[in-house]
Amino acid sequence: MLCAALNSVVLHHLIAGGAVKKARFRPHHIFCERFLQVNIQNRGKEFERISQKRKEIIEKQDDVLVEVVEGIDDLCRVCPDCRDGRCRSPRGDEEAVRKWDGIILKGLGINYGEMRTSKEWRSLINQKAPLNFCKTRCPYKSSCTVFQLD
Repeated sequence: MLCAALNSVVLHHLIAGGAVKKARFRPHHIFCERFLQVNIQNRGKEFERISQKRKEIIEKQDDVLVEVVEGIDDLCRVCPDCRDGRCRSPRGDEEAVRKWDGIILKGLGINYGEMRTSKEWRSLINQKAPLNFCKTRCPYKSSCTVFQLD
């Protein structure tokens, strides 16, 4: 227990000091965005910049620590559909998105607050994808490449 606490303190200082990069994303931004072939227009330059950064971290970098967070993340914050700290998208409001995030957590066998490197996230997703939800209930399955992993 002491070793884990010490590792946590050391990691916190490495992150705070900039020695270790860290990102925080909702479950569907970690899992789904990798496979979606939808380019949602008119969300602004800052949204596009953060979206590209998220894509770079998840798909190409290996050593960035990525924490899975509950609720809005940095990408949500710059989305015009996010108002008052909640998703207001006509394709799925905050309650619907939280349900999707919960289903993804369960499918991946993870919990909020869990941190892994971007490389470890890719490995886990490759092992678990496609999730049952992808096959049966995802509203975006017609524009998703997750089924190419089957």
